[in-house]
Amino acid sequence: MIRQLAIAGLAFFASLVASAHAGDAKVIHVASTFPLSLKLFSEATGRLSEQVDSLTGGEVQLVFHVPGNLAPASSTVDRVATGELAAAWSTAGQFATHDSAFELLSSIPFGPDTMEFMAWFMEGGGLTLSRELFASHGIHNVPCMVLPPEGAGWFSKEIRNVDDLKGLRIRFFGLGGRVLARLGADVVKMAPSDILAALKNGEIEAAEYSLPSMDLTLGLQSVSKYYYFPGWHQPSTLYELYFSEAAWHSMTEKQQQTIETVCAAVMTDAIGRAEIMQSEALEEIKKRGIKLRRWSPELLLTFEATWGKVADEEMAANPHFKQIYESYVRFRDQYGFWKRFSYLH
Repeated sequence: MIRQLAIAGLAFFASLVASAHAGDAKVIHVASTFPLSLKLFSEATGRLSEQVDSLTGGEVQLVFHVPGNLAPASSTVDRVATGELAAAWSTAGQFATHDSAFELLSSIPFGPDTMEFMAWFMEGGGLTLSRELFASHGIHNVPCMVLPPEGAGWFSKEIRNVDDLKGLRIRFFGLGGRVLARLGADVVKMAPSDILAALKNGEIEAAEYSLPSMDLTLGLQSVSKYYYFPGWHQPSTLYELYFSEAAWHSMTEKQQQTIETVCAAVMTDAIGRAEIMQSEALEEIKKRGIKLRRWSPELLLTFEATWGKVADEEMAANPHFKQIYESYVRFRDQYGFWKRFSYLH
């Protein structure tokens, strides 16, 4: 059973890691940053809940809550860090107000595709650096899902050159937002559930969110005329479970290993499912009269050059950012030798 509690006014729990019955089952309430109605998120959290319950014989139960039940979407990871919440389902970039290096652990502009990201993160040093950084804030992170390139945004007008971005009020996430802001856009941070209304009432003029299948479910095609690709800002995006150190260490080693193993299985499943869903979503979006556009080569070069400047400045200002970005660049240089000789493109 997918344990997603969406009842408004849910009383605050005396303890978010509690006894499930008179026995010793452990219930861990997980606050989600993202709408659990979106297909890939609902499937991932449902499988996490079901399989952790099954493989631990009911000893550990993950109960996922929609944004706003336990915490606003924007503060789920913050509240895990303070110990107010036991766990969150989110992405590292949501914790970037504490350290910009966390943004690199979500996604890297003009960076790796899904397989390259996973190679760097799981085997090339990314996970070790990630765990060290999260541990300094009292959080244990478990990678659970990685998704392919996002759409690059929904716009009411065509974007032909940099001047078309100047003053444009746009909802955009992460380091890509820093790039657009540098180019003159008015970048706004906003929870997914607020995007559609903000586009309808003119609070924002454009927005990016996620994959075509998720954007379609949010209804962004109902208010925008143009949908841009490729998603240079997020060629791949990592999603994780975040546990407070107290919640994580309240479990046995076997229970911890079970969560890690189930997350790995969910990640593998999501890679295939996410890829196969997007063509159908794009066909549906085209039927709605939306015009699909690719960024011009000139704009992509501008985005990439501006990203280079943002990265250089951030490395100079933040040693954690520098450490993580240089780890990835070293990996890419090494990986690129293999990729150039072994892949067709």
